[in-house]
Amino acid sequence: MTNTDTTAFEHVDDVAEPAAPRVPEPRRRRPKDPCGLVFVALSLLFGCAFALITPPLWGFDEATHFSRAYAVDHGRILPQLIPGSDVVYGGPIPETVAELSHFAANGFNNVPAFPEHGVAHPETYAELLAQPLNAPLVDVGFVNTSSYSPVAYVPSALALRAVEVVDGSVGLALTLMRLADVLAFTGVVWLTLRALRGLRFRWVVFVVALMPMTVFVAGMITADALTNALSLLFGALFVKAVLLAKRLSRWETALLFTAAVLLPLAKPTYVLLVLLLPLVPGSRMAARRWAGIAATAAGVTGFGIWTALSARTSEGMHVMRPNEVVDPGLQVQYLLTHLTDVPGLLARTFAAQEQGIVTGFFGVFGSSFVLAPATAGLATLAAGALAFGITDRMRATRAQWITSAGFVLVSAAALFGTLYLEFSPVGQYQIEGVQGRYFLPLVVIAVAVLARVIPLRLEIPRARLLRGTEVAIVVLVFYALLSSAFKYEFLL
Repeated sequence: MTNTDTTAFEHVDDVAEPAAPRVPEPRRRRPKDPCGLVFVALSLLFGCAFALITPPLWGFDEATHFSRAYAVDHGRILPQLIPGSDVVYGGPIPETVAELSHFAANGFNNVPAFPEHGVAHPETYAELLAQPLNAPLVDVGFVNTSSYSPVAYVPSALALRAVEVVDGSVGLALTLMRLADVLAFTGVVWLTLRALRGLRFRWVVFVVALMPMTVFVAGMITADALTNALSLLFGALFVKAVLLAKRLSRWETALLFTAAVLLPLAKPTYVLLVLLLPLVPGSRMAARRWAGIAATAAGVTGFGIWTALSARTSEGMHVMRPNEVVDPGLQVQYLLTHLTDVPGLLARTFAAQEQGIVTGFFGVFGSSFVLAPATAGLATLAAGALAFGITDRMRATRAQWITSAGFVLVSAAALFGTLYLEFSPVGQYQIEGVQGRYFLPLVVIAVAVLARVIPLRLEIPRARLLRGTEVAIVVLVFYALLSSAFKYEFLL
């Protein structure tokens, strides 16, 4: 039988020729996302502006925050009683800073009426700021900050140490400590926005992080600067993993765990937020689910240990309310015997303080209580509405978003409860000390929950129109910050 199959002999010439070398396709460049860079520019610009505009120690409780940072810098980690007192916690600080603190307190408690400038005797401030930081020490009380762990004071304490090494002045110390908080806040939030790259939800975080109130706090010596940054980091990564159903990379998972451990130590009031971490499915983390549970346990354990170590400081809170009885134990007894009055307590608090709380959420600058311009608040709301309108659709289950909403509400209630127990006089008709800025750490998760409940989104068919919306958000945020800084500087 003759074999007629000639397949083996076809295209002999083609086979014999050497194969042409394969030219690799050009690597596609990942599209740049300017959101993070724009944030860094605006945060540094206006954070430094507020830090330089604000008179020395005119930030919220800035004198006591400085004192706590000074204690941390000198190794006095645990709260200490002032010699000769059995309830007042504090410690030694340079007498030059104590002198400046007294002068500043007299200044912001007696601000001249407009059109006089808010800062009287600027030449005296210049003299006090020029004094050396390395001076004899005097004991002062800072009971309201002595209960804070050292975590939130690391940036300002490092700056303080640098000034002491070069034997700098009081003014140099205060300035560098403020700028250190600005850098720490900006760095942490930049990592947050980088983790959200490619997601439109990043613009929600962008607006919250650049609200006039948020940026002002970032430019002061305070535990709230790093606390706000850590809460934004934790909230954004939680939203990405749970409500947006996106997988976290290794470094994002590590950041989420780190925030869960540090946030309850930075400010114990927000410990309830980290209890959301076990909701993150293991398939959306670059780690086993037990690792997330372990991080939550570490954060809660750290909170418990520090709370136990600093619990007695609450006994000295009455020094901040002279001639009034402030005692958490007695307050609890009062509530238990007046349970029917709780709704009335909440109603009176809302009626008396709602306007101040909302205004303070957008911007009340330091102990001078200069309000952010009304147009700045409107611009922030407009930017927030645009960011909400273009954000990604949430994919969380009903159980996940209901649980998230529950923790946000309970965290807000905990703020009111803490202030009523530890700051309000026993039997007071309203809860005192509530400030709008205390709710900033809850906003990111709260907005994501609303985005899950309200599916309405802006329909933007072309990328150019989306870019125009993002530019509008930046312009509105820039105006809010610029107008706030201008008004603040003009009045001072």
